[in-house]
Amino acid sequence: MRSNEETVDDGVQFAAAPASNPQEAATSQDGFDPGDWKSRIIAGRVTGAAAKPPAWLDASYDTMRTHVMDPAYPCFFGTMAEKRGEMFYSYVNGKDISDLPATMQTFAELVSLPQYRKNNIAIFFEPDAQPLTHEAYHNWFWSILQHLHDVDPDPQADAQPEPSHEDWEFSFAGVETFVVCACPSFRLRHSRNLGPGMVLLFQPRSVFVDTITNKVIGREARNQVRKRLETWDDVTAHPDLGFYGDPGNLEWKQYFLSDENIAAEDRCPFLKRQKMQAQAQAAAARESSAPSAASILPAMNPASSVSHIAHRPGHPPRETAFQHSTARVRVADQWQAAIPQPDSGHSEQSES
Repeated sequence: MRSNEETVDDGVQFAAAPASNPQEAATSQDGFDPGDWKSRIIAGRVTGAAAKPPAWLDASYDTMRTHVMDPAYPCFFGTMAEKRGEMFYSYVNGKDISDLPATMQTFAELVSLPQYRKNNIAIFFEPDAQPLTHEAYHNWFWSILQHLHDVDPDPQADAQPEPSHEDWEFSFAGVETFVVCACPSFRLRHSRNLGPGMVLLFQPRSVFVDTITNKVIGREARNQVRKRLETWDDVTAHPDLGFYGDPGNLEWKQYFLSDENIAAEDRCPFLKRQKMQAQAQAAAARESSAPSAASILPAMNPASSVSHIAHRPGHPPRETAFQHSTARVRVADQWQAAIPQPDSGHSEQSES
């Protein structure tokens, strides 16, 4: 009989994944097979074979799996996810991240379902012909998160706290995730080097909640990760590592670490978007730039104009009054045409 707990070498226990019903597994409509990693590839809005994984992805995946399945690998959260088949995967060819927002939206929709709430996703980037510098990977990583945030379909994205707030965590499509960037430029911090290309790991907050007790996994388990890091890496645990919710802890500082133990700068490279604010400012600008009637109507002295027409030979007073009225109608039509028309997409949020 299968135990409802699994134990890692250090004695830390986790709730085991619920045993699946064989009949349900055989008739699964989603097509995700825990034993077939390629069935769990997401590319935009398609999955599995339809995702058409590139040839280079096999070697990148094999390298990462070799690392995380090592019994001494520090992060047993990742080890257990890979072991249980609770990982999704995706890829980026070159620097083309055009499909990444759709991929992340698909992932967010999946982890909102009870059977996938403990799943992570690893995004593999095609290895560079020549590995980038650590700074270049750092800048590339933060530009990716910024892009995802800027196009986040969640209407509440603007309401997220600032990265400088202790409650901030990266979120996309309403799913908060802890993000780990691993890349080849890590020479000492081996736990952050998972292969020949950059790898982004997105771990939803639900991963850190015990399935049985529904409580956040204890500090003891997380402290075990820190101890294992000191054995696996050639450098001590980074000073920016902390625990979510603790006073003074900032999540963004832990996403991309320095290879040495250099603390991150105080200012986060990530900028919170202000779509709603930008939309309000644009609307105010349009309103203030709308021309007034006084600025459009030509300078006109009605009395002198009527007098001029009335004194022309052959123009009786009734015809004079009609012509002046027609002129006013034409000017009024011109003013109405100059008013900016409502934008058909006014209700949508504009890009910041």
